[in-house]
Amino acid sequence: MVPSSQKWEKPPIIFIKVYVDATMAVGIMVFGVITQDWEGFVLGRCASVKGNHMSVEWVELDALIEGITMAHSYNFDKIIFESDYVSLVNRFRKNHVDITILGHKIKDTRGMLEIFISAKVNWIDRNRNKVADSLCNLALSNHCNLTFDM
Repeated sequence: MVPSSQKWEKPPIIFIKVYVDATMAVGIMVFGVITQDWEGFVLGRCASVKGNHMSVEWVELDALIEGITMAHSYNFDKIIFESDYVSLVNRFRKNHVDITILGHKIKDTRGMLEIFISAKVNWIDRNRNKVADSLCNLALSNHCNLTFDM
């Protein structure tokens, strides 16, 4: 078995990568979002502390929604969203009927991608999502929301 590369992979030219992640501690959930262009330049990032009444799937979905909103606000139109939460990515990519509340929200979120010329949601290894995870941990340790624009 060949170990996979743990470094950042460039998206195709004129595409933007949006990394999303969530972290939890006792009573606190946090999500983080990082946007990078095809040269690796960080275009923006944010982290938000969420309430303690949410499951990890909901916070991961909130991170994805925030990433979609951020990409749209920057007028990006070719996006690759990446998350290390395989359950959400699988549920998002499959178009089967899901009658749960989360399934309905995922369907609504999938519809949000129609504003882009090209958009897809991919799973990445946790080791390739360390920057978003670090941003989550920073917000978690400081109990605050963070936003940075370039």
